[in-house]
Amino acid sequence: MPRTGLAPEELKRRAVEVANQRIKTVGYSKLRVTDVAAELGVSHAALYAHFSGKAEILDAVVGHWLDMAQEELRAAVSGPGTPEQRLENWLIQRLRLKRQAALKDPELYEAYCQATDRLREVVLRHKALWRDQIAMLLTQAIPDLKDPAHAARLVQSAMYGFNHPRLVLEYLDTEAEMIEDRLRDVLHTLIAGLRSIS
Repeated sequence: MPRTGLAPEELKRRAVEVANQRIKTVGYSKLRVTDVAAELGVSHAALYAHFSGKAEILDAVVGHWLDMAQEELRAAVSGPGTPEQRLENWLIQRLRLKRQAALKDPELYEAYCQATDRLREVVLRHKALWRDQIAMLLTQAIPDLKDPAHAARLVQSAMYGFNHPRLVLEYLDTEAEMIEDRLRDVLHTLIAGLRSIS
């Protein structure tokens, strides 16, 4: 047990919680490692034993949010309906989670935007996971699909305008139902095209 009185994993978990709360209250850009350490009652050196710096703490905060979102998305993958309906539900749920986060916790959402802008590993890892889920659903929807990984990348690219964190911000004033209808139209068109060449 370190001198902090917390086991290493507990210290990391608490640091993420504190950083998360501080981002909400003071903003993404004003988060300081020393403030997180002070709130935990430890030296900043104790935090540096677990995080290389502010960027890694922010990655942990973003990773925690993405992990929670992933739990909700898993339900859509294995939920009711045809594979095409489940893929549609998955994409709609992903869009809704981002819109809700942008409206409810704009500073945390900005941390996510920054991680995406900088192509941080935590974001790339989740994008690969999402691509695998899309590929699985496409394979179920189109059994003769020749290259599921390529098809999944096409779907991700087609959904870019709906799901890129910065673009989600641009459409916050647009009625959610209208955006979701557009997403469905693009997805159905794309799936029809993939079916025609399989």
